[in-house]
Amino acid sequence: MPRPTLADIATRLGISKMSVSRALRGERQVSEELRERVVQAAEAMGYRPDPEIAKLMTHMRRSKQVASPTTLGFVWAEREAEDLKTSSWSRELLRGAHERADHLGYRLEEFHLKARGMTSRRLSGILEARGIPGFILSPLVSRSRGHVSMAWEKFSTVVIGLGYARPAMHRVHHHHFLGMMTALRMLKKKGCRRIGFYSGSTINERMYRAWSASFLAHHPLPLAQASELLCLRHEISRTDFQDWLRTAKPDAVIEGGHHLVEWLPPKSRIAHVTLGWRADHPHVAGIDQQAHVLGAAAVDLLVSQHQQNERGIPEHPKIVMTEGLWRAAR
Repeated sequence: MPRPTLADIATRLGISKMSVSRALRGERQVSEELRERVVQAAEAMGYRPDPEIAKLMTHMRRSKQVASPTTLGFVWAEREAEDLKTSSWSRELLRGAHERADHLGYRLEEFHLKARGMTSRRLSGILEARGIPGFILSPLVSRSRGHVSMAWEKFSTVVIGLGYARPAMHRVHHHHFLGMMTALRMLKKKGCRRIGFYSGSTINERMYRAWSASFLAHHPLPLAQASELLCLRHEISRTDFQDWLRTAKPDAVIEGGHHLVEWLPPKSRIAHVTLGWRADHPHVAGIDQQAHVLGAAAVDLLVSQHQQNERGIPEHPKIVMTEGLWRAAR
């Protein structure tokens, strides 16, 4: 039996083929009543879109976007524009997002929720008025949990990181659990056993304790001894770090991206690894989180929603994880 087509649905309902197509794509000019009729008829007839035609339509839309690209938003939840100049991770994240958006035929524009006079409601109005159909929301930095009250129903959205308690949107984040596992494996290869982990607790809480869980799960020592080498502080300091070194006596230290190399005692033989490797500190080995890959993945997920006319809080949120790279000290 031949597969039902858009024309078959149109004939059954007595409407045009274009109206059927627009209704199934969820376009705004189609009334809810008509959209519901079309969807019900499509389901009753067993209609399924042809993947080759869908691929062709996507290509045609991208060709149009080259001439007049759709603008997508990148919303910084906490970072001020000036703060971004000092954060290499944030700059790399944005670079990856911009490059991927350009490649797919879109433009990316930045917005700041912390800008003077800006609120979630006002920003939602600005995005809607300018015809921006979706946005990426940056990670939380200062808190482990939080929420933003945007007009979610009007936009396609991707959240970077796991720090937002609500609403549950599509998300992308770095595979922190794997990053810690890799750091431990590399230190064990060097013969280290008393491997310690010193970090701020907020960042670990923000990722649902992925770092501490992986540290305890993959440590070369038994759980009780590994627990004694785990040090998470709400506030870190040079004095506290050095006190911990004297008490715990680790032969290696993993840290969460704070770059504690200047806090180690002079001529220390303690191995030092960071979970937030930076190109401007190549002498410290660690996990390059590849923030540009994370930014590109966020754009991919957002563009996919936009092309399928998916808006609002998803019924089944997706979580996409990106892997880091081990960088040896140079």
